[in-house]
Amino acid sequence: MLREALARSDERTLAETKVPGLEWTAKDVLAHLIGYDRAVVTAIEGIRAGRPLAWPWTSTGFDGWNATSVGPRRDRPYSAVFDELETSRAALVRQLESWPEDAGPFGPDSWDLQKSAIEWIAPHEREHAGMIAKLGAG
Repeated sequence: MLREALARSDERTLAETKVPGLEWTAKDVLAHLIGYDRAVVTAIEGIRAGRPLAWPWTSTGFDGWNATSVGPRRDRPYSAVFDELETSRAALVRQLESWPEDAGPFGPDSWDLQKSAIEWIAPHEREHAGMIAKLGAG
């Protein structure tokens, strides 16, 4: 769904035009998704090392955390941010695929979309894809 939304607009629009209803461009949204991918990977690595689940935005505040994901990528070309998202998504999938089906990284309910600490990953991306799709709707 995200790729389809991105395909509706050219790179310049994705890099420079604010997404309707947001203060971010599509490139900024991709940077935000990179931050989420990395946060999940870091959480999984912590769980593997025996540490309790901790999301970075709970200690720094959500806006501050977002700024650390989006801000540093603002000066990068759209294509570089898109490529980084592909890399971060592949790393996330590798981490998730390495867990047994009956006991994922967040306990036995990892794969239950109603109970898991990561149940928001797919809906979160769909929500942002829908926002980005508005760029190409006109």
